Amino acid sequence: MSSEGFIFPSPQWAEAFCRALNENQEYREAAKDWVWDLVFVASNVPSAVINTVAQLMGLTNVTSSAGAMKFKLRNGTCQGSEFYIDASKADADYILEADYTLWKDLIQGRVDPVAAILSRKIRVKKGSFLTLIQFSSAAIKMTNTAMKVPTKFVV
Repeated sequence: MSSEGFIFPSPQWAEAFCRALNENQEYREAAKDWVWDLVFVASNVPSAVINTVAQLMGLTNVTSSAGAMKFKLRNGTCQGSEFYIDASKADADYILEADYTLWKDLIQGRVDPVAAILSRKIRVKKGSFLTLIQFSSAAIKMTNTAMKVPTKFVV
């Protein structure tokens, strides 16, 4: 990790977020009945971000403009994460997609996650919208956790 933090989105950020979720007792309680894998897709990711992450991963000639992070969530714990520089390769029970700038605003505490889902700024691409709303407290705790991960934004 650099002194500024983990680049978002990246495999390192996903791992740090997973660890932070496991350390958050409030999240553990709010998500104790959640048993589904979840993918966050960042669309319209600036090419400078994609190129930086690709370079860190040792990849060349990447043409994607969307990245994805998958989290294996079970009963209030994160049992692992995966990162996809090509978001089309990511699959899970729940897939939530939003523009890179919205995820950035969320991590910086400028956007409420429940309001973003209700207003469709975060799009539910796969999974039950009603189940997500039932876990709105867990979503808030997840966002609070993301805000604590040392994060560096390339753009």
